[in-house]
Amino acid sequence: MKRGKRKRKTGAETYRKFRWGSVWFTAAVSALAVLGAGTALAAEGYSWISDASGVRYVNQQGQSVSPGWQLIDGKWYWFGEDGLMKTGWLNTEGYWYYLDPSGAMAVGWRTIDGASYYFRESGAMQTGHMTQGETVYAFADSGRVESARKTKNSGGGSFEIGFYDEACQNLASNLNEMKLDSFDGDEDEDYYEDEKRNYDKDASYVISGKLTEIAEHRLEAARDKGYGNGNIPGEGELSDYLKAIGYNSGRRSMEVYIRNADGADEAEEKILDLQEDAKKRKDRPDYYSEMGIAHREDGGRDYYMVIFMK
Repeated sequence: MKRGKRKRKTGAETYRKFRWGSVWFTAAVSALAVLGAGTALAAEGYSWISDASGVRYVNQQGQSVSPGWQLIDGKWYWFGEDGLMKTGWLNTEGYWYYLDPSGAMAVGWRTIDGASYYFRESGAMQTGHMTQGETVYAFADSGRVESARKTKNSGGGSFEIGFYDEACQNLASNLNEMKLDSFDGDEDEDYYEDEKRNYDKDASYVISGKLTEIAEHRLEAARDKGYGNGNIPGEGELSDYLKAIGYNSGRRSMEVYIRNADGADEAEEKILDLQEDAKKRKDRPDYYSEMGIAHREDGGRDYYMVIFMK
């Protein structure tokens, strides 16, 4: 990506504007040598100070850095006109950014208030669609991830889910391989020669951002309040909860709570046992097309909540 640069003088300091896409950032640099902005500021005696009003980055005379974006020790920060460092959500130049509690600009995947978001290298929040490797992500206009699915006609089975931690990723990979194993395909060879047809859409699960959020909630509630026969005291079964939050309560769904497992492989074995014992198609995990997983570790043992939906 092409970057332009301009300089302007402000007192004894030189500022350079860096362009990333359509967004301009400002960083202070040494008048004697072009250094990393954080190095230059530190060399000129800048330091962090915190008081009741907030956090500032000031020089030896107590003057705050200029408002806007500043690159400090390799990380981007945003300062208001009052000199205070900002945290949380920021909208500027038509883009949304997220600043971590430390003030540093978020890059990559972040879980914020229970939902997953992706921030590009520029820090701008991702919306629409994004493809990484064999995974296609869909995002709402709000930036919340809606789904992750394997790319069309790539064979089905496991794929990387960027917003999952290692434990959830491992179980998702195992279950997607289980989904592939149960996929019969089509005996008609022409079926696979039609490039417009998504012939392996049933050979892996669509990972739902919303079902993942629901699984997180249900797992926390089950751990806090108890769980028996699919029921959480004060909340009821999964269908009751879906109806209470107004989320696709008419669709078929299935909840599996796995307790005291030794990793994703043992958790998968328990789900396979459930599948083999199922007498009705709707009681088989491979019947469903979407999935969300949550995980907690306690005392070296693993607890998972898996929610399936058709």
